[in-house]
Amino acid sequence: MRKGVIPEKIKGEKNIKKQHRVLVVFYIPNIEEEYYSESISVLDACLNSLVNTINFKTTNITIINNNSCEETNSVIDKYMRKKQIDKYVMYTENKGKVNAVLSEARSVYEPYITITDCDVLFFKGWEQAVFDVFLNFSNAGVVAPLPVPFNTFYKNVSVFFNSFFLGKMKYEKIVNDADIDLYIKGINNKALINKKGKYNWKEKQYYLKGDTNAIIGATHFVATYKSSIFRNQITYPELKFKNGYESEFIDRLADEKGLYRLSTEKSFAYHIGNQLDEFTINYSFNDVKLLDSSIFNSLIEKAKVKMVLIPFKIKKLVFKIIKKYFIK
Repeated sequence: MRKGVIPEKIKGEKNIKKQHRVLVVFYIPNIEEEYYSESISVLDACLNSLVNTINFKTTNITIINNNSCEETNSVIDKYMRKKQIDKYVMYTENKGKVNAVLSEARSVYEPYITITDCDVLFFKGWEQAVFDVFLNFSNAGVVAPLPVPFNTFYKNVSVFFNSFFLGKMKYEKIVNDADIDLYIKGINNKALINKKGKYNWKEKQYYLKGDTNAIIGATHFVATYKSSIFRNQITYPELKFKNGYESEFIDRLADEKGLYRLSTEKSFAYHIGNQLDEFTINYSFNDVKLLDSSIFNSLIEKAKVKMVLIPFKIKKLVFKIIKKYFIK
């Protein structure tokens, strides 16, 4: 038998809706295997960089634990005790990255969501740099916090269809070599700049010019999305792991809705990998300038996705023609 009134009902406390949510997903099954031996330290470095660079007045953090080993609890507990993690999701089995990400991304209230792996070091000013791109380009749907010219043509039909023949797109040297080299160092893949072919992404990059320039191309190990692109998506990843799943369930969404996959001109994040390196260990968070929250006054309308009138099949055909006959 209940006696009295539940105290919470009469407190009148309000939920605070923020504008941005960072979603970090991780899977560390053990620390015995060499590959995972430093993963807990990498996770700690990632979360430490996040809490030192985001504006908590505008941004929340969600952590997804994909059934990791017990040793990870010490890291998560440290940030939970400080109330720096808003939401902690823990699975009793590894659901795979895509399943775990979609379960959260499809349900967030915030108009912008950053999806990141747990081995990313966030630099000072990354939030401001990302949202400056969204502010300057209303068709931006995805923005990575580091230049990704290597993915210029990946799931980016809409930006070429809308911009190529109107002269809005530039192709010249704009990204510093140091930023390219830092990206290559993090992912440990020199083949991206050593490929034989007509595109040398270190020498020239495709970009959109504005008050804030935006490199054409984004990655999916860390990027910020208009969360509305995930709305009303009901497809289900039946397999836990499959090559191309991120492309099928995440990467294609913005492009098919007429939005662009872009990235910042300078590096504001670093892919640590599975081992700490000197760069990560020595990075300093002194003199951090947080995101100016007033930017969202201008971003509320831009967060909405407009209806696309031209069928995506036609855009894809035009893109193939552009790439075959007009791109040098």
